[in-house]
Amino acid sequence: MEKLPTILPVFRVRSTILMPRAQLPIVMSENDYLAVSSEVIENNIVAIVQPKPVLIKDSKNKEKTKSFTTGCAGRITEIIPIASEITINIFGLCRFEVLEEFPADINGIERVSVNYEKFSVDTEKTEELEIDRSRLMNALDLYFRNLEIAPNWKEIEKTPTNVLISALAMACPFHPSEKQSLLETVDAKERSNMIIKIIEMNSFDRYHTANIVN
Repeated sequence: MEKLPTILPVFRVRSTILMPRAQLPIVMSENDYLAVSSEVIENNIVAIVQPKPVLIKDSKNKEKTKSFTTGCAGRITEIIPIASEITINIFGLCRFEVLEEFPADINGIERVSVNYEKFSVDTEKTEELEIDRSRLMNALDLYFRNLEIAPNWKEIEKTPTNVLISALAMACPFHPSEKQSLLETVDAKERSNMIIKIIEMNSFDRYHTANIVN
C-alpha cells in the first residue's frame, strides 16, 4: 500500500465501481483516449470514481457533476483498439478516500489526492468467505429470471465467494447508491450479506412491479 501513489489521474465512470482484485473494462472514443494517453502510459495507475446521479451548480451557475468520495485505484493492464474505440482493462488494487480534487490540466485530466488507510485490508491476503451460498444462489436465480438473463451457473457455482461478490457488485445493474454502499463497506462478510439483501430487494421490487403492470 505504501508504494501506491497518493495523487492519481481520475476516471469518473457513471454507474460503475471497481473492486480490488477485479477487472474493469472501460470503453472510450479514440479522441478521449488520445487526450489521456500520455498519462496512461506514464502513470499506469488511475483512480476510478463514480459520479453521483445528480448535478450541482458551481459559483458561476454552471452545472457540475459531483462524485462520491470513495473510489478504487487500479492498474491499467491492457489497451485494446477496436475500430474507432479503445478498451482499457483496469485491475483493482486498493480502495481509497478522496482528500482533495484538483482542477483539470490543459489536457482536461483531473487528479485527486487520496488516502488508502481505511481500506488497508485490500492489500492483505484474503481468506475464503463463509456465507450462506444457497441463499445467494436462490436470490440470484430469481433476480436473473426477472432480468431475463441466462447466466452460466456452472461458472458461478465454482467461483470463489470473494471473487463472485466483487463481480456481482460491479456487473449487476444496481442503483449507483447501492453500488457505492458495497464499495464503501470495509468488512468483506458484511459486504456479502449486504449484496444478498440488495439482490433480494431488487427481485422483490421487480416481481411486484411486474404483477401490478400485468
